[in-house]
Amino acid sequence: METKTKTFDAVDESRKWREATSLKLDAMTASERIAYLRTVGERYASEYLSRPPKPALETAAAS
Repeated sequence: METKTKTFDAVDESRKWREATSLKLDAMTASERIAYLRTVGERYASEYLSRPPKPALETAAAS
């Protein structure tokens, strides 16, 4: 059986995003950080709320 070549490394990408975010936040003052994080949180909340609801899972009928 042939091994697959990894095209996307999730751990490496996560580390890159975390480091980039840390550098960005470290360059800000405390009040700038709070304002930035509040804005990002509001954006994510609105995106989450605008998603269509997931269908409910159906269970087997009890006999």
